[in-house]
Amino acid sequence: MKTLRLLLALQLLFVSTKSFALPSAGKNLLISGPHPEAVEAGLIIADQGGNAVDVAVAVALALTVTGPNYASLGGGGFAVVRMGKETQVIDFRETAPKATNPKTYTEPGKSSIDGGLAVATPGIPAGLVALHEKYGKLAWKDLFGPALRLSREGFRVTRKWVDVVGNEKSRFNPKAKAVFLNKGQDFAPTEIQKQPDLLKALLLYRSQKAKGFYTGDVAKDIVETVRKNGGVMTMQDMADYKVRWLKPIETEFRGYKLYLMPPPSSSGVVLKTALALTEKLKPFEKPALGIEESHLLSEILNRSFRYRSVLGDPDFHANPLEQIFASANIDELVKGISTEKAQPLAPLPDEVPQAPESNETTHFSVITKDGDAVAMTVTLNGNFGSGLASDKYAITLNNEMDDFTTKPGTPNMYGLVQGYANRVQAGKRPLSSMSPTLVEKDGKIVMSVGAPGGPRIITAVYHTLYRTLASGWDIDSAVQAPRVHHQFRPNTVFIDDKRFAPEVLDGLRKKGHEVKPGWQGLAYGVMWEPKAQRLEGAFDARGEGAVGGR
Repeated sequence: MKTLRLLLALQLLFVSTKSFALPSAGKNLLISGPHPEAVEAGLIIADQGGNAVDVAVAVALALTVTGPNYASLGGGGFAVVRMGKETQVIDFRETAPKATNPKTYTEPGKSSIDGGLAVATPGIPAGLVALHEKYGKLAWKDLFGPALRLSREGFRVTRKWVDVVGNEKSRFNPKAKAVFLNKGQDFAPTEIQKQPDLLKALLLYRSQKAKGFYTGDVAKDIVETVRKNGGVMTMQDMADYKVRWLKPIETEFRGYKLYLMPPPSSSGVVLKTALALTEKLKPFEKPALGIEESHLLSEILNRSFRYRSVLGDPDFHANPLEQIFASANIDELVKGISTEKAQPLAPLPDEVPQAPESNETTHFSVITKDGDAVAMTVTLNGNFGSGLASDKYAITLNNEMDDFTTKPGTPNMYGLVQGYANRVQAGKRPLSSMSPTLVEKDGKIVMSVGAPGGPRIITAVYHTLYRTLASGWDIDSAVQAPRVHHQFRPNTVFIDDKRFAPEVLDGLRKKGHEVKPGWQGLAYGVMWEPKAQRLEGAFDARGEGAVGGR
């Protein structure tokens, strides 16, 4: 019997959010993700004998159909993967076209948010192929069935999807309007949305794999659309795209071993620093969700996020990881934290206002009973990326160039703090907060977790790890719990104000924090429950999602 929450899936077709999420469970496999149709796609492939990677590829393909505002063949991402005893990171982040440079976006009218100049060379198609070629079990062509069906027969749009389209349609090019509007009007919730042009692209991708995608008719369609709309991408940019296999950042926390994202994601650095400070300061010994715990968590995140400003693509920049992780540095950070009062931090050398990240990313997690696991986060950066859908195949195109420090000293679309290490350079990958994470206990993966939400991705993952590994909460309670977020700049604690008691907010202000309400990202996770001898999963009640298993 499937444990996919079919009732919840039906609810998601009719409403934008749910009020509460109960964990689903599985003995053999569990998937947590942002859309019930995508989770179902993974279960279908599992039933056909697919392994964790096959399942992950099928989920990702389905999301390119059901979530074109955050997942697309025109986007990029990261994954942390455990197959057998091997744990690796695959980086399929988008890259800057070769004709871009640090001055590209300093001229009037040169936008890193809208139009062709905002589009970086996509990485998802190469990433999924590379992941499957290394670890997949089933034939490549056999992973496309659910995605092809969804694009051909359509899927029911949710209220949230309708609202997002309504908010973004003024940015759409004519092709995007033709695809994502219903004869020029907004779709209504529960109406069927089909994607016949994307279906053609998926069929070509299935038959030609990455080489065909990056050198053939689909690449030509993407490049022509980008250049028609003011961009500089070339066919050579597409042909030259390569994924990178990287070693994860590893750390120990409360008896667990964690595998975190290295640069060009900042998340591994921030999370490893935050967890080291957590071990020293022990906020978990304070009353949960109280003033003292919330204060310490805010101060921990403030200091950990500070290092984001010195990070960049490792192929272009020497990241000072040893200095950041050094015991002496951690001890110095601990000394600067008071239990009584918020302590301001000075900027690091060469710090400039940072390229703020979009919230429109997505994540899903997969674990099997054997401990094989995938944590994958994919993105277009902003909602519907650049606002462009490719003219022939209706592939939504990213605006990932806005994740670079495009105008040093000037905030971009959303709001962090970073330095010149993340300036635009040809072929470079922009810094990210995407945080796919795996957790190991006694040699076996026991958790896969991640989130969308720009810089709040890191906070959502940190809180989930903190609540489960340090406080012993189950995965669903951890995901749904109130959170505090501090990203160093601005010097503000963003808080789930309606989820905390009013006295907690007042107490934080008395300790010197500026406190504002703020969105907290959406966590998706799967965790092995040893007492029940089963996998349990959760998705965030702040948004949409599904959990399904076998």
